[in-house]
Amino acid sequence: MTDTDLRADAAAEQHLAELRRDGYSIRRSAVPPELCDETLAAMAAMDGTWGRSLVQSFHGYRTVRYFDLLNADPVFQQFPVHEHILPVVRAVLGKDCLLSTYGTASIGPGEPAQAIHADDILYRLPRPHRDIFCNVMIALSDFTEENGATRIVPGSHAWDEYPEIRVLPEGEIDTRFPQVAAEMPKGSVCFFLGTTYHGGGANRSGAVRHGVTMAYCAGWLRPQENFTVAVAQERAAGFDRDLQGLMGWRPGHNGSLGVIYSHPRHLSGPMAHSLLTSQAPQADQP
Repeated sequence: MTDTDLRADAAAEQHLAELRRDGYSIRRSAVPPELCDETLAAMAAMDGTWGRSLVQSFHGYRTVRYFDLLNADPVFQQFPVHEHILPVVRAVLGKDCLLSTYGTASIGPGEPAQAIHADDILYRLPRPHRDIFCNVMIALSDFTEENGATRIVPGSHAWDEYPEIRVLPEGEIDTRFPQVAAEMPKGSVCFFLGTTYHGGGANRSGAVRHGVTMAYCAGWLRPQENFTVAVAQERAAGFDRDLQGLMGWRPGHNGSLGVIYSHPRHLSGPMAHSLLTSQAPQADQP
């Protein structure tokens, strides 16, 4: 193991300890400013050409959420496998974890605070339960309390039950739980568990708070987004092998889930596509 690997493992263990203690952890200077700027430029180019999703009271009318990002600019292929992100997620969920959902979260001026909620409630598992979901929020611009930094309820990952999710009238804030704003400079990453109660903050500034949000799930769960269907195999064949695996193009849970027994070497998806292409007979040349 190299010194770089050892440092990465140590950092992942530190974040894992903070996640287990507080339900969230922040890594500053995780993503280079140039990558943030390149991503912001790609998002600006999507304006008017890429459909917004989840435009409603819970996710916000003034928040721009683009999904299907692996079909967008290649810059979006970098975050799910980033060296300062994926090791932490794998420390929480295991090496066979899957990318569950991946989208932008640009909170516009005047957006009220989002309802406090926990994301893994979608699996309907009674609490307490093992960690099955891990969220990642990437700050593409500075996150401040004024511009809508994600609000976290520290320690809520250890609650025995899921409290009621209350969508309050605009301008009102849920004061049932003590909250902190995940303030962090551009290029930082906030990790928080699927059981941690959180919500987008109210943007009281005059500028957009830009972020990218990713969620990962345990390898034995069904992700929110169906990446193996959303992305053509011919496109996915050119992705990083780890990214292919995170999309679901590899067997999981020690090789016992998601296999295709009829295919050579039990491969599937873009890996099988690449193998079959390389083995296909070449046409006779004139």
